[in-house]
This record gives sequence, structure tokens and C-alpha cells, in this order.
Amino acid sequence: MSNIIAGVMTGHLVQTYYPGIQFNKDFLYGSILGQLLQENIETGLYKATGDLIDPSADQQAVMGQGQGGPYQINNYAADMVSGGYAPAGHSLINYVALQKNIGYSMADAATQYTKVTPPSFNNKYYGPMLTGYFHYNDFVALVETGKGTGGWTTPWQPAFDQALVTFKTLPNNFFDVLLNVAYNQGFYGPLMSSYSKLGATATASTVTTVNDFSSVWGKTDTYAQYPYQVRYYLDQLYGNPIPTTSATTLVTPNNHVAFNLTQLQTVFANVFGTLSYVDSTGKAAFIPAATSRAAFDTARAQVSVPADATLDLSKASDRAQIFSILEGAINNLETTLGQKFNATTLSQL
Repeated sequence: MSNIIAGVMTGHLVQTYYPGIQFNKDFLYGSILGQLLQENIETGLYKATGDLIDPSADQQAVMGQGQGGPYQINNYAADMVSGGYAPAGHSLINYVALQKNIGYSMADAATQYTKVTPPSFNNKYYGPMLTGYFHYNDFVALVETGKGTGGWTTPWQPAFDQALVTFKTLPNNFFDVLLNVAYNQGFYGPLMSSYSKLGATATASTVTTVNDFSSVWGKTDTYAQYPYQVRYYLDQLYGNPIPTTSATTLVTPNNHVAFNLTQLQTVFANVFGTLSYVDSTGKAAFIPAATSRAAFDTARAQVSVPADATLDLSKASDRAQIFSILEGAINNLETTLGQKFNATTLSQL
């Protein structure tokens, strides 16, 4: 649940920065969970009774120097726009929502890359949200650094900007693939450029082609496979047909993931309880659980779903309701707090 909440937040941040952009909600909102399943092959060791994603001693390598925790956000300490390690406005620590719980201070941020990953990255409520912000930060950096000084243009521009314009009128596009390529291969890898060019002139037919597992089936390039591996996990959870022995030999999983709304409300409050806002004294404070619960309850009532309902993540209509409730709850919480979740600061709050 906390991973899905973080995925919805990722979409919220993207749409706040770039109003009107569309994407495939199933794949973008599920991408944080898909990343965990791909990057952390020992997820089976998770214990629901604790708050750690990786509780086992066998998993602690992901908490080493520069590792970025269970989601392997290796370059988490860098300012993705300025390019250095001193936070200049586009480091994760610059985000007001993240700063209080991230595990290091602004004064130490420039040398954080030399230190072990903070324990908070392994928290099942904070870790997914931190990863969602990491992807959003990548998105902002792709836009902000895309065109350099002196007329120099990065390999993904101007196609990337053109793709964003195209995606505003192309529903269920492959924006999630661009974000996962940026994370896995990096900005300067050939896939960022090639998918940006595809997006620049994309049509519904292009989306169908990109969605087809045949486009990567048999390839040994793990960078090319990665976005589809993330989608493959999600297709299994959502009950979508998946390829087996070949790209065209499909089987439809019969999985069902129950989202009880009473529990989802509690998890929502727990997730946002790890995030901060600037209170009336000008200091960072954790978001109160009661405030988060009220925001969730209002959103649930707005879509006319009973408080004690159980929705099935693997059923498209139920999944859409889950997404709608979480979207509304995040919007309501911003209104109540009087602060956007993409707000940044250059100060230690």
C-alpha cells in the first residue's frame, strides 16, 4: 500500500510541475513497487510486523555507502541540476517534505555520498516516498538541464520536451518508460534519446508498439529490459496477460490484492507522518496523522466508497477507485497544510 501511495505521489508531483501531462496510471503509480521487486530480490524476507523493508542481515548490503537503500537510488545525495553534491535546490534534501526525515543535514549533504545510506531509506513508509521523489527529481533535471549554455543541446533534447507536449494529448502513453530508463541506464544512455524521439511524434499506434513485449523479447541488454521487467511485475499483480515462453505465448494471472480502505487510511497516515511541512513557527514538523486521515476520508467520500470497503488492486475498476481516492487525499492534504509537496528550501528547517 505504501508503494502505491508513493506512486500516486510521483504522478502528483509530475503533474504539478508539468500541468496537463498524461501517463498510464497503472504503470506509473505501480512503478515504485515494481522497482522494489526488481532491485531487491529478497523481498520475501520482509516481515509485516515491522517497519523495515529489508529486515534481514542478509539484505544490509543495500544500506552501504552510496547504495540508496532497498530501491537502489544510488545517486540520491547529488543535486541533479547543478551536478554537484552541495544542495543547490535540486537535491532530495531540498524538498521540504523529505528534509526532516532524510537522515542527514544540509551542512553534511555535500559529503553524504561518502557515508552509509541513512536508516530512514529502509523504512516501509518513508522509503517508497523517497524513491518517488527521486524519480520526480530526475524528471525535473531532464527538463532543467536539457538545454545547456552556448546553444549546446543534450542528447535527449529537443525530443524530450516535444514528447512531453505530445503526452498532453496522448493518454496511457509510455512516460513511465522514460522515467525508468532515466533511473536505470541514466540520462546519457542511448535509450533516453531513442524513447524521447519516439515520444516526440508518438501516436496511439506508437504506444501499442512500445507496450508490446516483443519490442524487447530476446534482447540481452538489461537496460532495454528494465522498464519491461517493472511492467511485468505490475501486469502480474493487475491480472493482465503476460508472455511466458515467447512474446506471443500469453497467460493471464489470477491474482487478487485486497486493499481494505480502513487499513489503507492508516497506511496513508503512516506514510505522510514520515513527511514534513513548514508549520506556523516556520519550522519543519511531521504531518499529523489526524490531518492525513481527514484528507483521506474526505477523498473517499467524494468518490462514494464506504469507509469499510475492500477494493481489489487486480480489478481495473477497483484500482481506478483506489487511485482516485489517493489522488484526492493528496490534493486535500496540500490544501489543509497550505503547502505544495514539490516545495523546496535552501535552508535547514
